[in-house]
Amino acid sequence: MKVKLINATSDAVNLLLFTKNTRLMNEDDSYSKISAWSEEAKQKELDYMLNTIKSSWEFIDYTFDIRDVSRGFTHQFVRTRQASYAQQSQRTVDMTGFEYYVPEAIANNEAAKMIYDQTMEVINMRYQQMREMGVAAEDARGVLPTNIYTNIVAKFNLRTLHEMAKSRLSPRAQGEYREVFKGMVNAVVKEHPWAEPFLTPTEWAAPSMAKSLN
Repeated sequence: MKVKLINATSDAVNLLLFTKNTRLMNEDDSYSKISAWSEEAKQKELDYMLNTIKSSWEFIDYTFDIRDVSRGFTHQFVRTRQASYAQQSQRTVDMTGFEYYVPEAIANNEAAKMIYDQTMEVINMRYQQMREMGVAAEDARGVLPTNIYTNIVAKFNLRTLHEMAKSRLSPRAQGEYREVFKGMVNAVVKEHPWAEPFLTPTEWAAPSMAKSLN
């Protein structure tokens, strides 16, 4: 699994504070005035925004390049509606020799892992045979497994990421989804350290998980 932040809103703090304060200010140069605030004043305003109207959060965008994740994961991932996606196509890409995700519960069970790997080998072989027979990738893909690796580009705004954190950083979230989302949060916090409080787990998340975001 690889998660890379490939684009983020520039001047994000000033934009966030400007959109929040637009309803309160009438000056033509209010953006410049807010940009000139002290770091202390900006931090105080950000702290206040954590518990107030969240519509301004939607102006801050993040685009991720996410690779070597299962299609089982992306089937869940794209259910988040306030987002944009572009995913590798099995209709046009030949998947011969595909790699796949192994869930932790299977990886830690030697007998189950053997069955799992053998099944994947058979699927790969049958897929390749059909392709060699001239079957189009769009038709042969019907035999491919849910946990085959795929790549996806996704764009979210800060508000959507905040809402996702409530469930996807929980110990109850599916393991692969939790690991991918932790990677997304870490990438955002590295680019925008001020955003960490906006992306912390809910109060019932494991303490160890919260520490991993630092």
